[in-house]
Amino acid sequence: PEAFDNYELGAKWDIHPKLSATAAIYQLDRTNTRAGGPTPGTIVLTGTQRTRGAEVALVGHLTERWEMAFGYGYTDAKIESTTTAAPAGRRVAQVPRHQLSLWNRFDVTRKLGLGLGVYHQSASYATISNAVTLPAYTRLDAAAFFKLRRGLEAQINAENLTNAAYFPTAHTDNNISTGAPRNIRLTLIAKF
Repeated sequence: PEAFDNYELGAKWDIHPKLSATAAIYQLDRTNTRAGGPTPGTIVLTGTQRTRGAEVALVGHLTERWEMAFGYGYTDAKIESTTTAAPAGRRVAQVPRHQLSLWNRFDVTRKLGLGLGVYHQSASYATISNAVTLPAYTRLDAAAFFKLRRGLEAQINAENLTNAAYFPTAHTDNNISTGAPRNIRLTLIAKF
């Protein structure tokens, strides 16, 4: 079985009743770790991993009509002990060093709201071999929110507005998943 030791130090500041800032630093030590092997469907032991990082966030209303959520995370995840499958010093698979997200919603009227957001992720490795890199990417998303009548709302989400090509996950060094192309979704929400 894997064992975990997690240490975290954090702080929260309520700037005002509707706006909060948080920050945290952490270290996660894992022993007897395992990962997907070079042959699909196999598992290999990877020894000990250490992940250190920091996160900051700002969430809430900047004004009565403007709601914002910002988050940034830095993660340094490495293999600490040497095994046949994973020599010490290699990066843990699919863990980017930098992740950033920013989402804004502005209520134009009581019945219409608009949203715009960006998500960025730095490069990461497909597997513990560290032979294949999943490139960094940035995705831009938007939304519109409509209150049609009491108890009925509509929402339109447009994801990946720039139609960026990106690769968010991988199963092996040659089985890499593509991210969703530009897409639009309509949702109706009924409340009883």
